[in-house]
Amino acid sequence: MKAVLCAQALSKSFLVNGEAQLILQDASLELYENEFLSILGASGCGKSTFLELLAGVTKPDSGRIMHQGEEITGKGGYLGYMPQEDLLFPWLNVTENALLPAKIKKQDLKEARQRLEKLLPIFNLEAHAKHLPWQLSGGLKQRTAMLRTAMTEAPVLLLDEPFANLDAITRRQLQLWLKSISKELGSAIILVTHDISEALLLSDRVVLMQGPPGKFTSQYILQAGADHKEIKAQILRELEL
Repeated sequence: MKAVLCAQALSKSFLVNGEAQLILQDASLELYENEFLSILGASGCGKSTFLELLAGVTKPDSGRIMHQGEEITGKGGYLGYMPQEDLLFPWLNVTENALLPAKIKKQDLKEARQRLEKLLPIFNLEAHAKHLPWQLSGGLKQRTAMLRTAMTEAPVLLLDEPFANLDAITRRQLQLWLKSISKELGSAIILVTHDISEALLLSDRVVLMQGPPGKFTSQYILQAGADHKEIKAQILRELEL
């Protein structure tokens, strides 16, 4: 199986009250073509920082990131990245927000609109294409933000707890929806979550991060349609919950 993304021994520190605090330590990970991988861990263990390093939002103190044979350490624009907040522009409608990646990259807008027309029904947003963010529910805002991320046409999508701020019913609906459409997107996906059930529902593979400093401590390969009760029990034991 071919790796599309390799993170090699990433470490990162931040200044806290004037002192360097180690957030990530030698975190290594490989992501494979069309794989749905979840990074599971408690709040504050370094998951989001790891995703920011992959996205090029910030640079690691040490280590490197390889994407399809090219080093992209500290470089943005190679991977599709959706942070925890939807960050939709309030004066742009769903269509205009979704077309932003194409405009920023100065891509052919006619081709981008054709791609968007194909994706709108997949994201169940056809009826809302001209709506502004204030006219959308929380779930529709998250769909729009994820649509914009998919419009990057990146071979890897990074999703940082996209459903964390939603009510339980909407969150479950979007989890099931993402599970149903993830393979249609044609991208490998890394999802950051602290929800064990979410990780087991959506993923081909789950990697466990503990910290700080954040380190990957174990991984679980999931079989489609299998009962994951024993894996869930193992994760709970490892997290001492």
